[in-house]
Parts: sequence; structure tokens; C-alpha cells
Amino acid sequence: MTWNIGMPNLGHTMEEGKVGEWLKKVGDAVTRDEVIAIIETDKASFDVEAPADGILLAIAVPAGTVVAVGTIIGVVGAPGDAVSAPVAPPQRAAASPAARSLAAELGVDIAAVRGTGEDGIVTRDDVREAAQAGPQVRMTKFTPMRRAIADATAAAWRTIPHVTLVRSVDVGRLLQARQAGLTAAVVHATAQALSRHGQFNGWLKTDAFHQGPAIDIGVAVASEGGLMMPVIRRADSLDVAGIGREIALLAASARGGSLGGGQTLDATFSVSSLGRWGVDFFTPVINAPQVAILGVGRVDRVAREAPDGSVRFASEVRLSLVFDHRANDGVAAAELLADIAATLERA
Repeated sequence: MTWNIGMPNLGHTMEEGKVGEWLKKVGDAVTRDEVIAIIETDKASFDVEAPADGILLAIAVPAGTVVAVGTIIGVVGAPGDAVSAPVAPPQRAAASPAARSLAAELGVDIAAVRGTGEDGIVTRDDVREAAQAGPQVRMTKFTPMRRAIADATAAAWRTIPHVTLVRSVDVGRLLQARQAGLTAAVVHATAQALSRHGQFNGWLKTDAFHQGPAIDIGVAVASEGGLMMPVIRRADSLDVAGIGREIALLAASARGGSLGGGQTLDATFSVSSLGRWGVDFFTPVINAPQVAILGVGRVDRVAREAPDGSVRFASEVRLSLVFDHRANDGVAAAELLADIAATLERA
């Protein structure tokens, strides 16, 4: 008996994945649940485990190849078992890494370039000749991560009625306390508020709201490949310092490409900050099927009139709560935002 190993579907936005590495070669013995390959997706790297004891009979998709979800990438079975020929994935044009890099730089579609190198491989000279043959439109092909982000964002924008509430929050006391950082404090305040406003902590699926069993907050992290959302599990059980440590560890893993797949899944709410880039406030797109996301702007020094008529300067940050109007109304969202603000101002 043989077992086909397919490219797994690891998330609702995943359409394809790359075989990053085979840890076994054809003919090697494998044991059930042993990791035999690494899959790279738009979000992270995942382990592929052997479905049974036996040997690796075939590798249908070599390392470095991107294929659609469900494509057979390998076969496990007993010695001597017959292997039906897996459908081979479409092959990219053979080209040297240097030629591919140059093609991306010059905006040349390398699949359309005729190779003159050994065995028909496309060389840098072939790319230059193609670029000089006529005017070229600079093309940057989407990576799997960028395409997944684009598809998810477009789908969310088309289907979700986004409503944004903006509130300025005095964070002077918080900054003076010099705790783990503004983002950590905002995530902490949000987690505490969500424990009292559970209708914003979960997912809208098939016209029903499913409240999350825990408060698991995704925090936006900019990586080389695109925006990632590692998740802080049970954020309401952590103090500000603990959340700060979690953010630092997850951000380092995301930027280093070592973020585990489970660390990006099933967030019940999201927080995104652009303050470090000088953005006052913005409207982030909801990560469906979540029903809300909080945007954090930069800290600004503003003049405020005190009760005695004098003027003082305050350190304020603008929070943008974007919510799905199908799941909640404006008053409930305003109450959640006020709760977050009050927690931050009491810090």
C-alpha cells in the first residue's frame, strides 16, 4: 500500500506552497509522524510528516518548487510497492539565479526568454538581450506571501462593511513609566477590554458570530516578504512586560523566517501600528473572519487647556478602531474603544 503526500492546505488564504527542503531522499526509511520535508508558505514554514512507516518511494516535487495546494509532492510505501506516476508540476524556465535576479531588476518575463546556455539554461546575457529587444514594463511578480495578502485584503474590503472610530488617548503617564513599549501597552489594554467586550473577540462565519475561547491577539510585524501577524496567545493573562517579551520574540522569528505556522493562526483580534513611521492615524483592513482591528498612530505632543484655563502639553496617540458593522454597532465599538483608552490613561 502506498500513501501520497500532498501539498497541505494550511490556511483559508493559502493557494500554493513551496517545497523548501526534503529531509529524506528516495529509498530512505521513514517512520510515521517523522518530519521528512519542510513547506514554505506565505506566512511561515511547516513540517511535513510521514503518513506511515515505510520508505520514501518517490519525490514528485523537488525542493524549491512552488505548487498548488493538493499537488502530490511525494509517495511513501513499502519496499517494492508500485508508484503510480504523480502529476508533475509545471516547470519554470531553467535559468541561473543571477539571470532570474537580473530579469526581476529589468522587468523581463524570464519565462519568455530563450535560453542559449548549456542545456538551454537562460543566462544573464539572454536576459540583457531580451531587455534590449524592445521597451520593457518593469514587472515585480507577486511572491506567494504578497499574493495571499493581496487576495485576503481584496476579499475583506469587498465583503466587510468597515467602519472606523478614532480617539486620541493621553499616554503621558504610560511613557513616563518606561514599561515595555507603547505597542505592548496597547495590546495589554486591548486584551483587558476584550475580556469585557467579548462580542469583538472572535470570528464572523456564515452569518453567525463565534466568540473565541481565549483572547489571542495578532500583532502586525513587517518582514522582508510582507506583513505577518504572529499571535500572542491568552494575552489577557499577561502583564505589559510579558506581552512586550512575546512581541519581541515573535517579531524576531518573523523577520528571521523561523516563525512556526501555528504562531500565525486563529487570532481573535488584531493590532497594527504605524506610529514609528510617523503616521498620525490610519484605517487598517480587518483580517477576516475577525470582526475588528485596532490601528495605532504616532505619539504627538499637543496643547490642551486645563480645567483652570491654563495650557499644558500632553503626549497623545490616536487609536483607530475598525469594526465589521455586520457584527457590531457603533455604540458597542465606541464603548470598546473608550475602555481601551481608559486602561491606557490609568497606566
